[in-house]
Amino acid sequence: MLTWQLWGALLLVLWLYFLWTRRRFYLLTLKIPGPLGYPIVGMAHKLIRRENVLNAIGFYLDKHGPTIFSWLGPLPFLIVADPQIIQDIFTSPHCVNKGIIYKAVDDGAGLGLFSLTDPRWSVHRKLLNPTFGHKVLLSFLPIFNNETGALLKQLDTLVDGGEKDLIPLLQAFTIGIATQTTMGSDVKAISDINNNQLLEDYQCVLETMTDMCFSPWLSSRTIRQLFGKEKRYAISKSRIRGFIRKLIERKLARDAEVGDTVNQLPSDKNIFLNLATDLLKRGVFTWKNVEDESSVIVFGAFETTANTVAYTLMLLAMFPMYQEKAFEEILSLFPDSGDFEVSYEDTQQMVYLDLIINESMRVMPPVPIVSRQTSEDLLLSSGVIVPKGVQIAINIFYLHRSKQIWGEDAETFNPDHFLPHHLQNKHPYAYIPFTKGIRNCIGWRYALISAKITLAKLLRNFKFSTSFNFKDLYFVEDITIKLKTVPQLKLERRTL
Repeated sequence: MLTWQLWGALLLVLWLYFLWTRRRFYLLTLKIPGPLGYPIVGMAHKLIRRENVLNAIGFYLDKHGPTIFSWLGPLPFLIVADPQIIQDIFTSPHCVNKGIIYKAVDDGAGLGLFSLTDPRWSVHRKLLNPTFGHKVLLSFLPIFNNETGALLKQLDTLVDGGEKDLIPLLQAFTIGIATQTTMGSDVKAISDINNNQLLEDYQCVLETMTDMCFSPWLSSRTIRQLFGKEKRYAISKSRIRGFIRKLIERKLARDAEVGDTVNQLPSDKNIFLNLATDLLKRGVFTWKNVEDESSVIVFGAFETTANTVAYTLMLLAMFPMYQEKAFEEILSLFPDSGDFEVSYEDTQQMVYLDLIINESMRVMPPVPIVSRQTSEDLLLSSGVIVPKGVQIAINIFYLHRSKQIWGEDAETFNPDHFLPHHLQNKHPYAYIPFTKGIRNCIGWRYALISAKITLAKLLRNFKFSTSFNFKDLYFVEDITIKLKTVPQLKLERRTL
């Protein structure tokens, strides 16, 4: 008779064989190439170290083609860098939901627009769309200009001081803008607000959420405690919630004193906090909805904008010929240096700066990989049917650097990639820094206008240089793109 140990071993072998044949069945049925991976773990072992993720996925896309199929543990996983397949996915009502990898975001930032599932996402998105309407964005221009003026003074102290890491300074700057434009321009009046502390808390939560995305066992509070990651994470979450709650309570108390909508302009009514609290009073939103959406919207408004500005400055420092062309364009609009007002009409005339920002987000997309999952069977334009429940990773980083799409110099920085005659034959989904389709980024216009005003003022007043070489950039997978080593920048004051 077989001992219980032998029975256990036999059952384990049968289970592994079942998983293996199930995977082979998926591969044969879908007719999509890709690495089969190992029993149980699939390709999960390749994703443990974040600094290797983009290279590992890129290796298999190079080997098997721009659409591959594999397994993340027991989960079927599709990785896509083909613009037509991406369009199929982003425009399908069966691929609106984010992948399960984003469950960590629910824990860290709250259940808001970033990770809500349909149909609740559709309801919230429709209700919150006015907060990023054109008139509302125009009402933010004084804040963008005022805060960038303060940034100029901070940067002026760094002139001729050697190379510095500007990312912390830019993040503190953008979080100040984010809190004012989403929570109200008078947020600075709160005496105990500390942008640096708030920034540290958001960064701690972001780092822990990323750890949980790539190491799902860290989703357990007990495991986080064992690894020493829970205490600071819990404190940071609590402080962020306290800050958000204070702003909501302050807004509701003020409304109770002066009347809900007295003397408010239409754009004021649509500032995020005003709209969210109005939905709360009408019973459309719960208190938790307002808190969650507020936390997510502040994070989304500052993190990607800070990175876009910082990475653009780094690239221009590495490619000074493009920096000089941008400077000449800005100089023609603003002949006097120092602080100046940038209007919306001015931003529309910065054509070359547009090319630079687009190219920066092509080479260094704000979010390198995004995830979706199929809620029903999905028919691709290739004729393949992707079954319900499949996880999908859209590799924006690889898509934006595809030589088949962007040419032999796809992996270097060249704003000419976005000249009209170079774009005319490109697939509309070949460039998706803010994603596209049904669930595109709600704040993409906000990010571009804010970045443009900031860069115009910085490039008009300072020349940026670095000893860091472009070829030495090493990209690390994160919820937002990160660098293993951050290039330091030197500032010189423009004399004109």
